[in-house]
Amino acid sequence: MSKLLKGVAVTALRILFPYTGDSVGGSHMSSLLLAAALRDARFEVVLGLHRTGGALEAHLRERGEDWIKLPDVSAPKLRAPWRQWWPRRAAQRRLAPVLETRQFDIVHSHDMRNHLIWSAATAQGRTRHVWHQRTPASGRHMTDWGRRADAFIAVSRFTCDSLPGPLRPHARVVYNPFVVEQQADPAQRAALRAEIGAPPDAAVIGFAANFSDRKRPELFVEIAARVAAEYSGTVRFPMFGALNEPQLSRVRARIAELGLEDRVLLIGPKRPFVPLLAGLSVLVAPARREALGRTLIEAGLAGVPVVATREGGNLEIVEDGRTGRLVPPDDTAGFAAAVLDTLANPQASDAQCRAAQARCRELFSLDSHLARIEEIYAGIVG
Repeated sequence: MSKLLKGVAVTALRILFPYTGDSVGGSHMSSLLLAAALRDARFEVVLGLHRTGGALEAHLRERGEDWIKLPDVSAPKLRAPWRQWWPRRAAQRRLAPVLETRQFDIVHSHDMRNHLIWSAATAQGRTRHVWHQRTPASGRHMTDWGRRADAFIAVSRFTCDSLPGPLRPHARVVYNPFVVEQQADPAQRAALRAEIGAPPDAAVIGFAANFSDRKRPELFVEIAARVAAEYSGTVRFPMFGALNEPQLSRVRARIAELGLEDRVLLIGPKRPFVPLLAGLSVLVAPARREALGRTLIEAGLAGVPVVATREGGNLEIVEDGRTGRLVPPDDTAGFAAAVLDTLANPQASDAQCRAAQARCRELFSLDSHLARIEEIYAGIVG
């Protein structure tokens, strides 16, 4: 079977998407959506796990996805490649049989561990390597490693600009893909309130991120305290995502200090999440240095108001005052004021949501993403 890509006839490509398998996050959602779209476009995409028994394996089983077991290889460190000779050689030796047996045309990696592993593994073979950088990265040796890839993709201009200067010309910006999964409506709002045990008339202000210092879960609790003190109606603050330590203990302590035990709800991870997201009154995203915040785009497509940090890739998603609200980093009072203003002005908020839906559909469509990826594949194998 052959496929025509940008005028180049190539054999139907066999592509490996390798993952560690320890966790599930936004990058997994984006890459799995891409994998499904490539299959629909008649490519052969194989998912591989270096580690089994983790959250990603469970997620793949829930989706009915097949995958292959990959050797659990120690990743080289992001240091001068010549200093990593032995880890690179070990990765090459252990993974060469996989490449030879499976005859992959492309390995498309999505996280730093796999970027480094598969940079080494594909160095001397026929298999091409696509490095998909999904987070900001300014490491001293990024250029040495990244320029070894046959193609280097950055998920946002912010991510591209974070790279060392010599690496930037090698990178192409391709926004993550999204589809409209759920529209905000009375049924979704009622379902969310029932799910969290909130009264039907409650305003629900949500946080959606795996707990880490960069995601600022403690700041969300402080924002919740200010909103609760000034909002005249009933309000609840569910927190969705992996409740990781040590942030969880600090969040619990802060909730107790502020007397919010009955208002801030530690829900944890939920899948599918978008139907719950669609029931929020406002999504609050106080994270720092986001490459391209997935939940901001999902909220935009669902028609949910967004208040986010004025920083990083958020500036490529939200136009302040037109499609949502942006607040300076760590500005607790500013976040609370933006949330309260959104709740107090539903007509203006609805107009922003409509504008956000149009913008997100234009910038982050699956068709556009797939076309760019096909073009990149054609350029390295054609």
